[in-house]
Amino acid sequence: MSATPVASLSTHPAIWTPAVLPAETSAISPLLDLAILQTSIRAAYVYRFDRSGADSVLAAFVGPAPGKLGSELAPEVASLHWDRKTPIVLRAGAASDWRFGGFAELRTGRFDGVVSTPLLDSGETVGLANFCLRGDEPLSGSAVSFLMNLSLPLGTILAATALKEQLLKAHQELADRKVFERAKGIMQARFGWSEEEAYLRIRRFSRRNRTPMRKIAEWVIECGMELSGEAFDQ
Repeated sequence: MSATPVASLSTHPAIWTPAVLPAETSAISPLLDLAILQTSIRAAYVYRFDRSGADSVLAAFVGPAPGKLGSELAPEVASLHWDRKTPIVLRAGAASDWRFGGFAELRTGRFDGVVSTPLLDSGETVGLANFCLRGDEPLSGSAVSFLMNLSLPLGTILAATALKEQLLKAHQELADRKVFERAKGIMQARFGWSEEEAYLRIRRFSRRNRTPMRKIAEWVIECGMELSGEAFDQ
């Protein structure tokens, strides 16, 4: 989803259409909109830290698109913030600061300052929110406090989404395993192969035809005992 100005809210100088990954849309968007409306920031960018995969991705933003959703931060940039627990406020010179020059939204030079807030869940840093502003606009202490207080609600959303994705992945892996087991059983009964041989035949056929192993296993199940072994002998 691209980020473009919203005409109906044109009275505010920095209202943009939010771009958010589908799993996080309903919860993150209102918080970013509220941050824009309640403070003088011009844009907000939320990054999610995935500790299981050791990557950091752009999960949501309101403002000029710095890249595509789901794009990863460079490891050397993410490592500077991976375990940070305290906010950083720069009213100017953010793009030239060694900690923030690697962020696309600041590297473009559209913004002079940033309120960078680590997003926490159960004391662990699960993400980062960069609230960007221009140097010619004031930022009150209450506004800074408001942005810092978004750390916990945004962190909770990111953690909940990560847990949901882990559960979905585990469910998919279990479903795949059941399909493979059934397909191997059919091939063992049909051709007298061992379980290992049936697996190797599926894998070899998958690679040769550039087709996912799950698809091959489903085809084996669909054919059942009428399955021909000629394709697997090639």
